[in-house]
Parts: sequence; C-alpha cells; structure tokens
Amino acid sequence: MKKTVFLWAIMAGCLGLQAQNYQLNLHKSGSVVYQNDVNAIEEIRFEGNLPANMLINDGNGSTFPITAFDSITFSRPQTPPSGDTVYITYNGSSVDVTNPFSDDGVYINVNGAEVDVQSYRENVPYVVSGQSDNGRLVYYSTAPFNLILNNLSLSNTSTAAIGQGVIVPVTLTLKGTSTLADGANGSQKGALDLVGDLAINGSGTLQVTGNAKHGLSADGNLTVNSGIIRILDTDSDGIHCSGNLTWNGGTLNIEAAGSDGLDVSGNVTIQNGNLSINTTAESQRGIKVSGVFTMNGGSLDINTSGTDGKGIKADSTVNINGGSLTIVHSGDMSKGLKADGDINITGGTIDITASGSTVLELVNNQNVPAYCTAIKCDTDINITGGDFTITLPTSNHGGKGISADGNITIDGATMTIITQGNGATYNISGNTKDAYTSACLRSDGNMSILSGNLTLNSSGTGGKGINVGDDSHTTSTLTIGTMDGDDDDLILNVTTSGERITVSSGGGGWPGGGGDYANPKGIKSRGNLTINSGTVTVNCTQNNEGGECIESKATLTINGGNIEAYSKTDDPINAASNLTINGGVIYSHSDNNDGIDSNGTLFLNGGFAIANGARQPEEGFDCDNNQFKITGGTHIGTGGATSNPTTNVCTQPSLKINTQQGYAIQVLKSDGTVICTYQCPTYTGSGGGGWPGGGGNGMVMFFTDPQLQTGQSYTVKYGGSISGGTNWNGYYTGNVTYTGGQSTNVTVNSMYTTVSAGGSGW
Repeated sequence: MKKTVFLWAIMAGCLGLQAQNYQLNLHKSGSVVYQNDVNAIEEIRFEGNLPANMLINDGNGSTFPITAFDSITFSRPQTPPSGDTVYITYNGSSVDVTNPFSDDGVYINVNGAEVDVQSYRENVPYVVSGQSDNGRLVYYSTAPFNLILNNLSLSNTSTAAIGQGVIVPVTLTLKGTSTLADGANGSQKGALDLVGDLAINGSGTLQVTGNAKHGLSADGNLTVNSGIIRILDTDSDGIHCSGNLTWNGGTLNIEAAGSDGLDVSGNVTIQNGNLSINTTAESQRGIKVSGVFTMNGGSLDINTSGTDGKGIKADSTVNINGGSLTIVHSGDMSKGLKADGDINITGGTIDITASGSTVLELVNNQNVPAYCTAIKCDTDINITGGDFTITLPTSNHGGKGISADGNITIDGATMTIITQGNGATYNISGNTKDAYTSACLRSDGNMSILSGNLTLNSSGTGGKGINVGDDSHTTSTLTIGTMDGDDDDLILNVTTSGERITVSSGGGGWPGGGGDYANPKGIKSRGNLTINSGTVTVNCTQNNEGGECIESKATLTINGGNIEAYSKTDDPINAASNLTINGGVIYSHSDNNDGIDSNGTLFLNGGFAIANGARQPEEGFDCDNNQFKITGGTHIGTGGATSNPTTNVCTQPSLKINTQQGYAIQVLKSDGTVICTYQCPTYTGSGGGGWPGGGGNGMVMFFTDPQLQTGQSYTVKYGGSISGGTNWNGYYTGNVTYTGGQSTNVTVNSMYTTVSAGGSGW
C-alpha cells in the first residue's frame, strides 16, 4: 500500500511538467515498456489491491500492473523544437524528403522510391506517408528514433518495405491507416523487418502482408501499447519476435498466417488489448512461446483448424490471471492450450471448443492414440480461479477436456466441461486391442478438487467425468474437498450417459461376466479416492454394466460432504480393496445393482448413508469378502439382500429387517422414542434375473444407528403410512406421524439381529 501511495504522489506532482514538454517513461529490466508525452496524459491513477494496476488516461486507456515496470523516469525529448521533423513522402516511383538535419547528423539517400537513412541523432521523429508499389525504407540509425507512419502504403517486390540495419530501439507511432508488403523471393524476415527493440504506440492502423516470410519481425523485444495491427497474410509467422513480447493495449488481428500466428522466442505477457489470431496450416500454433506465457487482462481469441495445431503452445510455464481467452480448434490431434511446463490459472474467462478427433500414431511399431484436448500439460496444472467453458462436440472422439501428465489441483473455479464424442477400439499391434475414451478431467498423477463449482458431462461411449491414473499409474490418488471445508465451498456435478465399449468378448455363467470393456465412469481413481467435503452429485444413466458413479480401484474413504450418486445399471459407489465411511451425508441408488459395494473390506465408522440396491441378489451394502465392520454412524441399506456384518469386530449393533418393497418402516425404543422412520423404495430395475428369489416383492432393510444398544428391546412397525415431517430420499425427520400397519418387538442380543417385518428375506 505504501508503494502505491508513493507512486501516486510522484505522478501527481510531475503532471506539472506538461508545459515543459517532458516525456513519461516506464522501464522494465532496462527496456522502455511505455513512453508518452506528459502533455498527452490527462490522468494517472491506481486501482485495486496490491499488486495494484496503474491506469494512464492517454486516450488509449493504457493499464499496467505494478509488476509490469520497475522504474519511472521523466525526460525532455531530444528532438528539435516544434516543426523540426523529418518528412518522407512517397509518390509512386519518387520520394519527397524534408530533412532539417541534413547538415546535423541525419543523412538521407534517395534512389527512385528507395530510401536509406543514416542518422547519428537521438530520437529524431520521421513522419512517413504516401504511396509506392515498389519502394522501401531502411534505417541505419546509431541512436533510438521515432518512426511515425501516417497513411503510408508501401510495397516492395524484392525486399522488406521497412527495414533496419543497426540494432537500436525504435518507437513506432501509428496514424491513419498504413499498409506494408514485401517481395516474395527476398531474404528479409518480414515486410516490417526490425532488429532492435520495438515499441508501438498511436491510434492508427497498420496492415501487413508478409510474402517472403513473416509479417512483422522484431529481433529484440516487442512492446505494443496501442494502435491496430492487422496481419493480412503471411508465408510464415504473422509476428515473429526473437525477444519478449509485451502487449499492454491496442488491437491485433492476424487474419491468415502460413505458419504460427505469434512466434516468440522469449516470454509473452498480455496485460490488455484485443487480440484475434487465425491459423489454418498443419502443426502450427496460434501463439508459440519458448518462454513463459502470462495473461493478466485483455481479450485473446484464437482459431486453429490445421491437423495437430495448437491454440497456445508454451515450451515453459503458462500463467493466466485475468482477461478473456477464447480458443476454437478443429484439427485432429489439436490442443487448445498446451504447455511443456506447469499451467497456473488464477482468474479470467476461458472458453475452449475442441472439435477435432483422436488419431492413431505409430510409435515403436505400436499404435498410440493422439488426443484432441482443450487444455494439455506435460507437468502440473494448478487452477485457483477463473470461469471455464470447455466443449468437445460429437466429432471429437476420445478427446480430453483438461489433461495433465502430472498432477491437477483445482481450488476455486467455475467450470463447465462437456464431452460428447464416442470412444473407440483400436489394434495396438497384431491382434492386441485396446480402446480410447473421452474424459472431462484426466490426470496421470494425483488430482485434488478442493473448491469451486464444477459441472462435468460426458455423453460419448465409454466417456468419463473424472479419470485419475491408469494401468501405468496405479498409485495416482484423487482428493475431493478439504477436511476443514464447508460443503458449499465445492459444488461438483458429474453426469455420464454413454454405453460401454466391448474391447473383447468373454464368456462364463455370470450375467455380463468375462470380456474386456472400456466402461463409462462418473468419477474414477486408479489409486485411493478420498472425499472430505463438498456437495457431490453423480448420475450415470447408461444401460450396460460398468457405469459406476464413484469408483476407486484401491481404497475409497468418505470423511464428509453431501453426496448423491445414481446409477442405472451398476454400483453407484464402489471400491476395490476397502471402502470406509467416517462422515458425510450420502445417498446412493442403483436400479440394477448394489447401493454401496466394496470388493474388499467395508468399514462404517460414522456419517449418514442411505444405500438402495436392486432385487436379489443385489444388496444395499455389499461387502464381497464379508469383512464388514461397524463402529458408528446411521446407515440404511435396502435391496434383495445384504452382507452380514463381521460381528467380532463391530462395536455398534445393526438390524436386518426382512420386509417388502414400498413398506413404511419405523424403529422405536422401548420408551417410544423414534430412532428411524423410513419409506422403503419400490424396485425399478430388473435385478438378478434367474437368481433364486430374483422376483417378488421381498426386500431386506439393513439398519444401524448409535441408539441401538445390545440387551435392549425395540419395536419395529411396518406396513403403515407416514405423514408430516421432512422427507429426504425416504428418510423422515421432524414432526412425523406413523399410522396403521403392524409391529413386532425385537431384543438386540448381538451385533447383528434379524427381525421379520412382513417379509422372509434373502
């Protein structure tokens, strides 16, 4: 705050220099990032918290964060008094020159429409105007100079329209509309070919056609503060910069580029302005940056249509802190945003549409899918803000929304990702087959979704909402929410509707058994999956098996959160080795399978869960190896059957209530205190067809609650009706009235007691 106040005081005091013809200069690492006459500046003010933005009201709305400059100077321009300006005016095949310094350090040679300037004076303004179809202008100035293009139309048939022979800084001011074009067979780098640092100012328009190579080429640093730059067509890059590119304001429109739109060997920093880039060539980039790409503001719109194209390709880190980024890429194997280093996003609006498809590439005599991805990172992705809209339409087969070879951390973003393309099978080599599928979020490393508002929808065959790890990354973990987080801090909605893909058919007597499939999943982790907090809603509506909502191929731990999971065909919540519930509020429903299923051990230590399974043999709570431990929490499971708790490790009793589907159940203490009022669901799926007891109305209700105590007697009412109170997925609380039906008494003498309430059970 002290730095901001101090800078403001300096600016306010120095505005008194207007009458003395001073210039304001902002410097960064020795380079001038902004320069303007003080008398052209109406106001300087600061806005926002540290690091604040400095707003300069100079007619162009120039904005600089404090970090964009490291020093400020005021200088008296070393130019002659008003009227002492060099004028170069093209008239077709001839040139008119007005040079007040012809005997004082500025020497101009004219040969037809070719002009060479040899200058030893600093900051001389050159106003260049007129028209020539075969002219050129080359500067050999040994000192910085000011080039002012005023409605200039200059083309050359063999070399650059404007070139520079000595490395010195150039300030380019745009007035009116100027057009530059070079010769197709020359050795120049661009129609505007400069070898020193270049700063572009003014309110005019520059139109460039690069017939030999690039449109605009700068071997030094390029800073754009204002003006309109249009790259009409190029043989190679639209703008080629061998140093750093800083875009503080103004407009860029690259309408067509034979290669990359922007190719920058250093860093790219976009502070403000409006940039639009179009590329159509194969394997080209809208923006190629060898260093760090940073976007703090402004608007960037990129459209790429070539195969293997990239909207933004950074060899290093990508930082997006603000502004509006829109990328549309339609070529196969293309990437919207690709970084070899980390991607860090703290704010801004990101809208990416990826309509290209996956292509198989031959690597070491094996086919390897090359995906079309919206955001792809070879290392880690860190997102702490921003508003994302990512769309992969039906044409994008197997594409990924956000994908990292390393870790992904999301902690505070609004995000909508839609993938619609189908997955597909392919031959790896010989007769060995595999499949590729789409995913909204995909990481080889660990993924943490801690806060934000995320909507993920994958509708293609085999599509997944969240996919963490694979057979080559078996320990990759997924963490949802934080231990101290509020459930409102994270809203996560995941929907999948695509069918599974048959990679190879199998056999066996088990219904749907055998074979190899690429299954759709709502949330899948190859390693451990932990849910700590958040409101998590997952819907999987496909008709075939394999469509789990929340699945860990290792351990699944639920410590908190509000979780609702619905699966039409498979287990809504499933773990391979262990499933532990320590807290949270959970509703898990399957039309045709178990409600909550662990293929290993199952521990219920706390929380509240309702798990609805299908007809026999499906269960509300299914523990495949019967290591079923209960130490706390309130849990209700309904289905055609239930796994039996392992009584010698349980510390909290449970009831197995044999009843009928649709029955209202109420459990009371001996003193009449209501422990549970629950409306059993009615089966909607087919259940275990062919299994004993697979039909009929029989249902098992599993129930455990801390109020159940061994040695105590309880009343179980069934077959009545419920009115009043608050209903949450069949569980009633508040002012509830239970009428009619029958009742039975049961004494809990062990950790697991069976009671008949209108049904015989499984």
